[in-house]
Amino acid sequence: MNLNQPKTIIFHPGIGKTATSAIQQIGLSLPTNDSDKPCFSPFGVFGGAHNYFASNHPNFNEGIFEKEWRKLLDFALNKNSSTVISSEFLIRDKPAHIKMLLTEAKAHGLNIKVVVAVRNYADYLESAFLQGIKVKWGVKNDEDIFSFCKRELDNIRMNKLVDHWSRHIGDENVYLMNYDLDKSIFVDKFFDLLSISLPDKAESQNKINYSIPLSSAPFIRHFDNVCIASAERVKFIKYVSELDYNEKDELIIKEKIKNEVIKESFNHDKEILSRRYQWI
Repeated sequence: MNLNQPKTIIFHPGIGKTATSAIQQIGLSLPTNDSDKPCFSPFGVFGGAHNYFASNHPNFNEGIFEKEWRKLLDFALNKNSSTVISSEFLIRDKPAHIKMLLTEAKAHGLNIKVVVAVRNYADYLESAFLQGIKVKWGVKNDEDIFSFCKRELDNIRMNKLVDHWSRHIGDENVYLMNYDLDKSIFVDKFFDLLSISLPDKAESQNKINYSIPLSSAPFIRHFDNVCIASAERVKFIKYVSELDYNEKDELIIKEKIKNEVIKESFNHDKEILSRRYQWI
């Protein structure tokens, strides 16, 4: 399938923990000066993604957004190919903001397509928890991995999140990518679908945002309670991440998340997604 079309904005709102950092780093490094070739938007970039377009980003600025958004609309309207916007903050943005983005783009005569990555909830929540521990953001001090997963589950129900986009552009303009099925080739497949040629496909397989081992999380959390030295924290995380842990303990935790927290929610939501949208 080729999603590249003239005067088209392709939104890639994540979800996170699906190689989004790698996709953004590669996409934003590619040229944008050829009108006949699809590219990532040169506007709206902040923090390594198009975060200026996401109103739920911690550093969102209305004035900057307005300027960057106008530039993006003009840029996309003058292209004979597609323009990509990628930010995992967008997948959980405010419904009113999503509506505004899509309706304004359509009003300017632009075509809209949305490409969303879907990952099973158990693996996603585990990865999100570990990322939160690694960067000290998003995990409350009084919650363990199970309470974190229970709290976050309702925030990642993909059928509800994707509906905030499809209701304004039609189900036929929303495409789903199965991260679990294509994990090893996901980045290459994403760019192939957009007809974006990479200078070196081997580069796309590099791990941009590495994950820490599940068993290392308690050590890192204890370190954060007794030490505030950021340089020492980096070294400590590297050290505990390289230790040899008992895989059995991690498997028990993963099974508990899957059986006691996720239960049938992912299978239920995936069935709804499959009825409404096209998997690519």
